[in-house]
Amino acid sequence: MARKSISILLCCLMILAICIYPAQTCQAEERGIIRVLLTRLALTDQLSVSLDGSYTVGSMAFQRGSKLVFSCATGHIVLYYEGMAIEMGDSVRLVRHQVTDESENGIRLKNEYPLYCGDLNLYTDGKQLTAVLHIPVEEYLLGVLPYEMNEAFPIEALKAQAVAARSYAIRKQNSSGLYDVTDNTNDQVYRGYQKENKSAVIAVKETEGVCGFDKSGKVALCWYTASNGGQVELAETVWGQGTGNYVEMHDDPYDLENPESEVRSAKIAKKTADGMLGTEAFTNAVMQAVTGMLQTTLKTEDISELSIIEVTGMELFAPYAKDSKVMTKLSMKILAEFSQPYVADEPEMSIAEAFQIPVQLGTEEAVQTQEPATAETQYIRTQREVNIELPVFTCVEPYLGLSINSNDNEILRVEELEDGFEITSRRFGHGVGMSQRGAQQMAGVYSLDYLQILKFYYPGLTFRKMDTAANISTPVAAAFLSTPGPAASPTPRPTLMPASHDLAEGEYRVSVTQIGVNSSLNLRSEPSTNGEILRVLYYGQELIVTQNLGNGWLKVKTDVIEGYVMEKFVDLITQ
Repeated sequence: MARKSISILLCCLMILAICIYPAQTCQAEERGIIRVLLTRLALTDQLSVSLDGSYTVGSMAFQRGSKLVFSCATGHIVLYYEGMAIEMGDSVRLVRHQVTDESENGIRLKNEYPLYCGDLNLYTDGKQLTAVLHIPVEEYLLGVLPYEMNEAFPIEALKAQAVAARSYAIRKQNSSGLYDVTDNTNDQVYRGYQKENKSAVIAVKETEGVCGFDKSGKVALCWYTASNGGQVELAETVWGQGTGNYVEMHDDPYDLENPESEVRSAKIAKKTADGMLGTEAFTNAVMQAVTGMLQTTLKTEDISELSIIEVTGMELFAPYAKDSKVMTKLSMKILAEFSQPYVADEPEMSIAEAFQIPVQLGTEEAVQTQEPATAETQYIRTQREVNIELPVFTCVEPYLGLSINSNDNEILRVEELEDGFEITSRRFGHGVGMSQRGAQQMAGVYSLDYLQILKFYYPGLTFRKMDTAANISTPVAAAFLSTPGPAASPTPRPTLMPASHDLAEGEYRVSVTQIGVNSSLNLRSEPSTNGEILRVLYYGQELIVTQNLGNGWLKVKTDVIEGYVMEKFVDLITQ
């Protein structure tokens, strides 16, 4: 009973100390608002919130710069502020209000730099917090573009991305449940607003409200992908259901010719001294397939001392869908040398010996009991050309290091060289809809505008402007805003790791500068985008390069960690 009295007293004190403000009612969500589930925060039972804007919680209004902590350690959400605690129940909403100047108007979460410009809804199941941001669509896009497309891309490509992302978000609105989209690759990556991403701001503003509409008049679900490998994919071949008739499978020369499109390759020599075909795993798979084909053809399992003399042909076939360039099998013509058994000529013997005819020996009759001589099995070396087939996605791709996606949808191609065959693998992402690398090429090299880009990738859509304006709660009373309160403190930039080791022979220093000022670069456990992310590196991070792998990847280290980064995101430090 005493605890309850104290809680009531603290609540009253907090209302008096902060401000008494009219309670906000939750209005039905409108066209201009998108509800985003914030998964990247990896929330447990606590969340710190910096109010860098005008916000209220129920009847309580907070001044700019206030620091709040929400916790559900007791089973319900508790709001902590200035040494006070108020129980909020199973959910709480931070409501954003309009501001009358050009100052920031949002919140920062877990002391991170990006600004989240909207209302924040928190829920608890008694064990952990769930955060859903209710944000105007146009402001949402400011936190999507720099993370779905490189800020350095041509502005027309960014504008095409803005329209595709806006259409996707609006099509996903009003879904059942607490949210419309997530902040990860299940929908669109959202990381909050950073004012330094100026190109994203321009792209969103200059395409404000523009969306793609299908023939039924509905906003289209505009899927897009990092790189399609040279062919636009259909949704039904990826997910089993289509997106209407506005996406067609067709060749994409722009993605194919973009030098920055993801490509992996492997070379198979026609003749090798050591019998190795690319990698040990791939060689073993070829040897096993050749052995099986010889055993079937020669009708014997007795094949030994097999060696590959030459690869005389190679071809991809068996597309997994009609007209698709995604092939599922690789055929190879192999000249193999091996040992096989043959039966030697039988030794000469008499008819009597062969048929055990009785033989007269003096006056006694005897029977020949000696067994006839057996044929001797001998082995000869021979050569034969055989055709084998290998599955692409369970054999060729993984064994030759050609995998780019977690999905089995890369486009492989074979080119015959003078001394061998080169297999290349392309497509980064599902391949459906707009290719970001294709858009980059179309805008940067061919000077095409965003509508030309969109119509190439979504030929069945029409593009027009719709009203995406959102209502924001009215400003907090001016009298309250003039009341002295805690001063806002700038959110610090992430601390960079030191890299102070003396350089060994062959080592050199680089700096992470080929990313947005407030973007980040992944340090991975291996030289591959499939490698585990060890740490996030920020703009300006100095690194020591210990090895240049020559394939676009660098092995790097700092004083505290080492790993791999892509070379194109760093610059050499010359001083």
